Amino acid sequence: MTTLYPISLTCPICDNLFTSNEIGSCGYGSKRTDFRPNYWGFNPVRFFYHLCPNCGFCAPKKMFDAKVENAELRKKINEMGSLSRNSLSKKLERAMLCLEAMNELELTKKDEFALANNWIDPYWWAESNEEEKRFGAIVLDYFEKAVGKGQVPSDRVFATKYLMAEINRRIGNKETANEMFDEVIALTENNKDQKFITNSQEDPSTCWGDELR
Repeated sequence: MTTLYPISLTCPICDNLFTSNEIGSCGYGSKRTDFRPNYWGFNPVRFFYHLCPNCGFCAPKKMFDAKVENAELRKKINEMGSLSRNSLSKKLERAMLCLEAMNELELTKKDEFALANNWIDPYWWAESNEEEKRFGAIVLDYFEKAVGKGQVPSDRVFATKYLMAEINRRIGNKETANEMFDEVIALTENNKDQKFITNSQEDPSTCWGDELR
């Protein structure tokens, strides 16, 4: 069962004090073919991230623990502005844009593999076909760069390549998907047990780390 409770947060960007909700517990019984969890009860993902209603900064709770003194980051967040429509997909996209802004300024240190695993949330919970294709393309771009740079851990290669194939299939890149599925099949020839695949994707909200300075 999914439970949540109210919390008070101070925005590290604009110092605004606001109330949000935090997940106390949640779970899922299965996963979609692209690893998206099928949660018990209501969807808790909205509450994995907290959105400042004043400046629009959005991130997991741990990123609200310290004040940000970086003037350039404050400028980037202010340029984004507050969200006029706080839908789930818009909130998740804003969280990723904030993460990328921090990463560009080296306030966090995320490689392409970590960024792909973060952007998977907006893709999973896209609320239109246009968003699914757009967010899926971002995930694939980061994964492709991660593969090219050798960032994918050896025990995650199979799952990552399968996921890339499945995302391509779901967003309509059928030819690319078929080519990648052929590659995945080739990887399984000498491995009869691939049950780990559905447990190999991280919870994106844990990928942010605590490097914010």
